[in-house]
Amino acid sequence: MFYKVEKAIIGSVPHTLGFVVNELSKNAFILAFEGDLMDLKDLVDPESIDADDFELLENVNDPVVQLLLVSVDRVITCMTTYYLINGLDEFEVMQNEEFNELASDYFYAYIIDWESRNYGEMVTTLNAVYLSIAQLLYHATCQLDLKVIDVPDHIYDDFFDKYSSFCMEEVPSDNKNISLLNDLIHHLNGDLLKIDKLSRNA
Repeated sequence: MFYKVEKAIIGSVPHTLGFVVNELSKNAFILAFEGDLMDLKDLVDPESIDADDFELLENVNDPVVQLLLVSVDRVITCMTTYYLINGLDEFEVMQNEEFNELASDYFYAYIIDWESRNYGEMVTTLNAVYLSIAQLLYHATCQLDLKVIDVPDHIYDDFFDKYSSFCMEEVPSDNKNISLLNDLIHHLNGDLLKIDKLSRNA
């Protein structure tokens, strides 16, 4: 039973990272639809993006969109490394409905759809998006550390006590999976700081 729970937790992480990629990509498209991709606003659904659509974003002349793509690349690299560390088969993991359901249960507990009305509001909303993603990834590290699916309630408060540490520096761990996710939290925060700087100077 214990092994099954641990296996499910380890298998859920790539699904979580996949959800994060989708969330960041969705926000990149929503911003791009206010600028260079305005003509495609009613043709491409930001909630349902495939690999070919990323080529559209790569040509968008918006530094915020490009920073979101940097974040997407970070998450994809993290996912690839995670597969290697754990000797996982990507196809088998992504086809596993139990892993997907476990990840989606807490993904939707953290991620909120924001009703932003204009470009400026959308950029401001990215602070909440990145914070929610950091909470989500921290939740995953706690599951990995405690080897439980349902983490204690204090975990949610602990995140805010530790978030400043993630912002300032990488937080190492003896657990390679946790260390990998901690590094991702740190570097995504760095991307957010660059976005904030751009928005202040706009």
